[in-house]
Amino acid sequence: MSGINFLGSASGLPLEELVTTLVKVERDSKLNRINTTKKTLDASLSGVGQLKSALSAFQDAIKKLGGNNLNARVATVTQPTENKTYIEASASNSAMAGSFDIKVNQLATGSRLESANLAYSSANDVISTSDGTLTFTAGSKSFEVAVTAGMTLNELRQQINAQSDNFGINANIINAGGSVGTKLVLTSNETGAGNDVVITNNNAELDALSTVPTGAVAGMTASQVAQDAIIEIDGIIATNSSNTFTNAIQDVSLTVKAVTPDGNNATVAIATDREAAEENIQNFINNYNVLVDQIADLTKMRTLGADGKTVTAEGGALAADSLPRSIMNQLKGMLGGVVGESGSQLATLYSMGITFNDDGKLEISSTSTFGADSGRVRFDKALAENYDGVAAIFGGDEGLSAKLDQFVSQFTEAGGIIAGKESSLKTQLDKNTKDLEAANRYIESFEQTLRKRYTALDALLGSMQNMASTVTAQLTNLPGFGTNKSN
Repeated sequence: MSGINFLGSASGLPLEELVTTLVKVERDSKLNRINTTKKTLDASLSGVGQLKSALSAFQDAIKKLGGNNLNARVATVTQPTENKTYIEASASNSAMAGSFDIKVNQLATGSRLESANLAYSSANDVISTSDGTLTFTAGSKSFEVAVTAGMTLNELRQQINAQSDNFGINANIINAGGSVGTKLVLTSNETGAGNDVVITNNNAELDALSTVPTGAVAGMTASQVAQDAIIEIDGIIATNSSNTFTNAIQDVSLTVKAVTPDGNNATVAIATDREAAEENIQNFINNYNVLVDQIADLTKMRTLGADGKTVTAEGGALAADSLPRSIMNQLKGMLGGVVGESGSQLATLYSMGITFNDDGKLEISSTSTFGADSGRVRFDKALAENYDGVAAIFGGDEGLSAKLDQFVSQFTEAGGIIAGKESSLKTQLDKNTKDLEAANRYIESFEQTLRKRYTALDALLGSMQNMASTVTAQLTNLPGFGTNKSN
């Protein structure tokens, strides 16, 4: 580009190269340290995030063992016949194991009302020539439908079904014809004895659609009354207004679907959910072992070659941080010590078959040592013979799950130890960014200063060189200058 003068153009010396080299040396000395610090901080922040994520996953597995989760019960129903469901059952964690013979004598139903034969010839028949109100009641629930002059039977059906406060009455029309004609049929979802639908009115023209007349005769009659569900549990009769029995068997819910065949009852068996318990315990073991691997990877030291200088493998992001190692040491201490009631049959994880292997990981070993039962044998025996004892060790307010959850929470919760480290690292990164900006401004100023100085030097040297050339030329032109004289 025209108009640009390069350093050294006046003196002929490599001043541009000299300035570039000096600036590079200064830049490297300043920025390498800052960039190295940023790389270390980025790695540490990433490592802390990975540590928090690993602890959170482990904490999720811990919580599945807490409270009453391991006390889960499974309810198994043996139906009287295949391909049909007569009873459904579920059990809470506090239900006791047992087997029950269940007979369903009667399902709970709502009432059903029908209008009289030949009261209407079609759905378009007018039900009233004047305004009025029909009130529908079942037990403690009720709603009203406004009947307008000229309203048809079909319009009434639609109005009943569309009523926003309808508690569960479905209106239908059956066009039977012949000696029956057209009927309005009402079915109620309000089950249980005493919950029959009652219809009253304030206009005698609506008596044909009521169970309680304002005039002489009511037109709606019950083809089915509301009734309770009736079952027999081991021969003991139980009734309920709905088809779901809650606590007829303590802490068990039964829903009846159909009347059982005579002499062929259903069987409901309540048992501990050993399969779910084993799955949750194994999930806990797996997540702990993943945590062991992740922390080992985060804290591994840098590997050097045979020369003691060449780096063959970089260290973990938290190799210089004592926190992850401290966490693991404390967790191992909690898991390796007494976790149940001291002196009890199940006081340690070892007693229920869970041990540490040579890699510091948890396992249920299938091999035996020193003649003792293997971990698998001890584990299966604990679940089979002392299921609630296993659940108690992990669950409850003082169980291992609660203690581990409390310990891990101090690292993972908002405002916790790891959150504090993340905040500190982010603050340092912000400072590092400002340091980088300041260093770049310094380098720019440093280069400008050098260029000014060397530009002046270049000009001075160029001027001196021009002066020397002029003097030499003048001396050369003097008489006898530069010739040899003989005596």
